[in-house]
Amino acid sequence: MISVKPSFYDSFSCIASTCRHSCCVGWEIDIDQDTRDWYEVRDGEIGALLRRSISDEPSPHFVLDASERCPMLRDDGLCRLILELGEDALCDICALHPRFFNSFPGREESGLGLCCEEVVRLLLHTEEGFHLTVRDDGQGGERDNWVEELAKHRDRAIEILSQSEKSLDARLKEVFSLFGAVPPAWNAGETKRLFLSLEQMDAHWAQCLYKLPDSAGDDPLKGRDESRYATIFAYLLYRHMICADSIDKARLLLCFCAVSTGLVAALDDVEPDDKDEHLRLFSAEIEYSDENVETICESFRQ
Repeated sequence: MISVKPSFYDSFSCIASTCRHSCCVGWEIDIDQDTRDWYEVRDGEIGALLRRSISDEPSPHFVLDASERCPMLRDDGLCRLILELGEDALCDICALHPRFFNSFPGREESGLGLCCEEVVRLLLHTEEGFHLTVRDDGQGGERDNWVEELAKHRDRAIEILSQSEKSLDARLKEVFSLFGAVPPAWNAGETKRLFLSLEQMDAHWAQCLYKLPDSAGDDPLKGRDESRYATIFAYLLYRHMICADSIDKARLLLCFCAVSTGLVAALDDVEPDDKDEHLRLFSAEIEYSDENVETICESFRQ
């Protein structure tokens, strides 16, 4: 089995009450059935609170309060379940978030979602930086030839993006050439309209998008902080490219990663004091919606 993860994966730890954007607020929290059954037989005050706080329709989930906060979240930002029953009391989605997994025959890739501000910090503001750690235990049986070839090209693309002696523009062209494609032309107005047309969760995301110009504008990835945006592009490639089921879809996902990186850079230009928040917002609004990702990819078929 080949196991792949980002270099900073094992360094992640939830920052709990110090987090400005708790994942216990505004997100639907589904409960796996085994944990649901375990909650049902808890006794005492915590058991009664659990039973009042869960709905089983259409499937088990916590019922958020009027402020869209999980009923287990205390005013100080700490979780009642962890404090009273321990971390093992968490349902699967809470225990694993913000981790993601892409699994294939003989290969499992793990990562951390950029919707979490601590993950953004680990990616962009630590000495460790971003590279992939790969372990092959020689087990796992037969592997998918397409996935392995795609992973080889993607990993080569990530390597190219790390070559700081080259301009970011040159690196992008080389990455696209690996997949027989050319980088899409940047158009701020069209990108703004496309992203505004998608389903949105946080009003602040739309407020940020409205600040972009309606015209084409200059390419935000030229003459900017090349290290920052090369890293963002590389991490988006790591998460999304491996899911392509054809070379056509791989090229669409490559365009998705490039334009998404350009969008984050453009937002950084208009609001330079809130850069990390732009990346976090992008991830929360786009990466966690398969429909949004698919809509953006399909826009490049033209």
